[in-house]
Amino acid sequence: MNLSFRCSQKLEQRPSLDHSQRLGLKCLISLEQKLRSPIYEYVTKGFEGLQIAHKILQEKDSSGILIGGLAESIWSQRRKKEELYKHNDVDVMVLDNQFEFKLFKKFEGGIDWWLPQLGYIDIKSDYADIEDVEKKWWKNGNGAILSFGVEKDFQLNQGLYLPNREWIINMREYEVNANIDYERIEVDDEVSEKFRERIEKRVGLKLPKFIKEKFKNHILSPDYECYEIDNVVKLVKFDLDTIRAIKKSY
Repeated sequence: MNLSFRCSQKLEQRPSLDHSQRLGLKCLISLEQKLRSPIYEYVTKGFEGLQIAHKILQEKDSSGILIGGLAESIWSQRRKKEELYKHNDVDVMVLDNQFEFKLFKKFEGGIDWWLPQLGYIDIKSDYADIEDVEKKWWKNGNGAILSFGVEKDFQLNQGLYLPNREWIINMREYEVNANIDYERIEVDDEVSEKFRERIEKRVGLKLPKFIKEKFKNHILSPDYECYEIDNVVKLVKFDLDTIRAIKKSY
């Protein structure tokens, strides 16, 4: 993907973006679409997939958090079960380091498991080269790398957890920001705000009843009293230099 155009520096507040800024926003939207998961031959989808992932994690004494398009889609109070099957698959970011060795096969249960990896990478940038940096990242069965990481404050119970609305919006924003080549494209604050607003419009404020009932005590949101502390699982930002270093080393 050639991101050869540049956005203008931040201008005074105005009702709409200028031509250069619209090009920048179009680029961010295009990049977000490019980062979406491809369709695999055998996947479990929708509400059924959520339940299967939840069961497998519980059986293997592990925990994970829902990510991807399905994490967005469940945040709509009027969402119907059948609508959830429109998404390609169920993406689960596993939080336990030993889960990989408990799987019988890569996509067990038809779930796209994103497994934690730990290693040392050499990060090269225009400012400095940093060697042997210890880094944790997540990789799926096809070798794809997530463009963000997570940290958790304490051990979670077994099962699949659903992130809160703000977490999902930040996740989508981090995904795109980590893949922007700022040597080729410049994104100012107005463009970033417009892009975030676009994501916010897609993510609803409440969960449907059937999700709340099934995943009671597994919703990482203060609105659902899963925990007294918000952001139990915290997002970690990556940048393009880090993403490139991980892909090159592993």
